[in-house]
Amino acid sequence: MSIEFYKWLHLGGIGLALLAIGGLAQGHDPTRKLLSIAHGVGLLVALVAGFGLLARYAIPWPWPGWVIAKIVLWLIFGGSIALLKRMPHLGTPFWWGAWGLFLVAAYLGLHKPF
Repeated sequence: MSIEFYKWLHLGGIGLALLAIGGLAQGHDPTRKLLSIAHGVGLLVALVAGFGLLARYAIPWPWPGWVIAKIVLWLIFGGSIALLKRMPHLGTPFWWGAWGLFLVAAYLGLHKPF
């Protein structure tokens, strides 16, 4: 598959995860299960597509620092759902924080600073 395909798949997965975090931050109980599933599916799609991009760009092991940083951000996104369930009163800061983390991840992916 092409690099463009993996890029769109990666962005689609991230978008789905961010939409789910936004919905969970609002605290709507009837949709919590659907949003939790969407969060997990989005993270899985983003992870698989991200590794597809690594393979297409032929980035060798050991990975550069920006790849490790993006994996750490992926883990933070994954854990955010558990924190939102335990601290629903912090939904708005989590929503803004998720957007900020997305911007950091986008910067790392575009500029590959280290």
